[in-house]
Amino acid sequence: MKQTTCIFHSVLVAAGLFGSAAIADEKMNTAQISALITGNTLYVDMPAGAPGAPVGGTAPIFFESDGSASALLPAGLKLFGAWRLEDGSYCVDWDNGPKNSCTQIVRGAVGFIVTDASRDEPRGVITRIATGNAENL
Repeated sequence: MKQTTCIFHSVLVAAGLFGSAAIADEKMNTAQISALITGNTLYVDMPAGAPGAPVGGTAPIFFESDGSASALLPAGLKLFGAWRLEDGSYCVDWDNGPKNSCTQIVRGAVGFIVTDASRDEPRGVITRIATGNAENL
């Protein structure tokens, strides 16, 4: 019963996140983003149709403290690149993917929302943060 309640709650949260324009509470600043991602693996739930997630799913993304980054997209593509902080965003130049992909993090009522910095559109929701390279990416 408890698992069903959690799943139902997650569906309601996701529906509210991607169905409403009034989501954001506070855009995180550069120092807050650095503290949240440096040396950690973020698990980002991506909506169906997102790049690398045709049916949606979770993408673990590891941000090494040396500036390297790696990710595993729900469709199975593994990305490698370099990340940097840039004026309230983190930006990644993926070796085998998009370059200068900048993302803001918004602390909202439903948690941490990642948004495309250039279009201010949601990319997904951070559902979990693990210390270190939790997925050996």
